[in-house]
Formats: sequence, C-alpha cells, structure tokens
Amino acid sequence: MTFPPGKSILVADDEQGIRDLFQFTMEPLGLEVVTASDGWEALQAVQARSFDLIILDVHMPRLSGPEVLEKIRELRPHQKVLVVSSSSDASHSFEQRVTEFGAAACLFKPVELDELIRTIERALSGEFP
Repeated sequence: MTFPPGKSILVADDEQGIRDLFQFTMEPLGLEVVTASDGWEALQAVQARSFDLIILDVHMPRLSGPEVLEKIRELRPHQKVLVVSSSSDASHSFEQRVTEFGAAACLFKPVELDELIRTIERALSGEFP
C-alpha cells in the first residue's frame, strides 16, 4: 500500500514514541509526516500551512486535542481530522462525541498499525467527512 504522492499529515501527540511510530510507518508509504509535541505546536503548524489530514491526541499539554480541534474548525472548517486517545482514559466523554466536534473518527491507543493505515487511507480517499 502506498499513498498518492504529495499527501501530507500532521501528527500531534505529546508522546515521542507515538510520533515516531506514525512517522516511521507513514513515510515509507509515501506520506509527508509533520509532527507536533503538543497542542500549541499543532495549532502553529495548522496556521502555517495546510495538511491533507491531521491526527490529534486528546490529552496534550498547552492545548488539548479538543481545544486544537475547535481552533482548527475556525481556521479550516473542512479539514479532515482523526482523534487518537488513550484507552486508559476512563471518561471517554469527548471520544464518544468526536463527530460532534468535527473529527472523522477516533482511534484508541495502542493503535494497531493495520487499523491505523486503513483509517488514514479511508480519510484521505474521502470516505470520512
């Protein structure tokens, strides 16, 4: 599986291992991967350029995933966004309502690589709003 050339994604997660996993998995498949270590960096990246897909962790320092998603909707109303959350989070209130907040889907950590690739493929092909 390879993606069409020129596609870019932003991965915002405060865990270095998760950012590395996404980058090392997606770049060989033809995607440009830009990473952000917190919500503030993610918002700055979105203000600086556009991405075909943004992947946001829910729990990040400085700005949380939901806060970044709200600001993304103001800047780029039609931006495709996936949310990634820790399955150890007991409340899951945001995760259960991701579509209300404008995210296409929510994946739970630990993310299976096959599921991750399929979800990104579906998002980039236009299956998700």
